[in-house]
Amino acid sequence: MAPGSASREGKVEGTDDQHVVYVYSKAGSVDVKYITTDGKVLEDVTSVKENAPVGEDYTTEKKSFDGYKFKRMGEFSADATGQVEEGTKHVVYVYAKTGNVDVKYVDTEGKELPGGELTPVKTDEEVGTEYRTTQKTFDGYHFVKMDNASAPAAGVVTAKDQHVIYVYEK
Repeated sequence: MAPGSASREGKVEGTDDQHVVYVYSKAGSVDVKYITTDGKVLEDVTSVKENAPVGEDYTTEKKSFDGYKFKRMGEFSADATGQVEEGTKHVVYVYAKTGNVDVKYVDTEGKELPGGELTPVKTDEEVGTEYRTTQKTFDGYHFVKMDNASAPAAGVVTAKDQHVIYVYEK
């Protein structure tokens, strides 16, 4: 209500004119959503500010999702933090699918060799990222093959965890 405005409710009294004056300010809204690089929705759209005054501050945040890591903001996304503007701002966080690759060195009976323990090669790395492992030398052992269940010695990260297993014989 404007200063000096008559009440919006009441009775007409006397002969003087009464004026009810409403004051409107410009308003806007901000929402946020989280999607994958291929458009899968990780979390439904959430309202951050609704019909808030223009100029009011807003803040959104990156979140964590199992099997994904933050890659970038959406192509037409509003900034993660800022001020409300007239209309609606859409903040869009984009995540990439991730996977893990590890390597270990075992003997023909499947026992880990000293110094050949399970070692991460890529951890929570974006799917499609290249990886490379190397064959090691161990005193008293020689390399015979890759284990039947082994991932390739070099390749790309997949959404399914990969285990590279080198097999040695005494």
